Amino acid sequence: MSPLLKGVLVALIQVALIAGVGGKLLYDRATLPRAWVETAGVDPDLPIRGRYVALGLLFPEAAGAPVVTEDYACGRIELRNGQPVAVLEGDSQRLLQPGRPRWVCFTRRAGAGAAQWLLEDEVAFFLPEHAPDPTRDVRPGELWVEVTLPPRGAPRPIRLGLMRDGAMQPI
Repeated sequence: MSPLLKGVLVALIQVALIAGVGGKLLYDRATLPRAWVETAGVDPDLPIRGRYVALGLLFPEAAGAPVVTEDYACGRIELRNGQPVAVLEGDSQRLLQPGRPRWVCFTRRAGAGAAQWLLEDEVAFFLPEHAPDPTRDVRPGELWVEVTLPPRGAPRPIRLGLMRDGAMQPI
């Protein structure tokens, strides 16, 4: 096999891999539920972060779920009445054992009472090269992100929006 043919074959394999991942994400975006989620803990001044912002996602606790007295809990994210909520499990250690599905973990948001849970893993929202940073000059509760909610794992961000006067304004 000539070096040119080997190079073309490697290039085709790479294109197929990228197309497969892109196709899966587009399929998920079209078929999985979507919701707007409030963000918290944005740090736009991290010098090595590149052209993305790290967003902490806030979820209210699901009504009727087991009472969790700890500041750390695992569970899943569900849509209830069109709103994403944290459905927490009482025994977080059991959920983290090997062989279990990938659950998401939350920490209780300080000062927010028992109803607000912060997703432990931040999600990255990538910005276009010359777009202004949307996290600057926003008040708490204003910056929201639309996400898809896969059956397992963390939500995937789609777009940002600002909550102003009780209405969502996508940016």
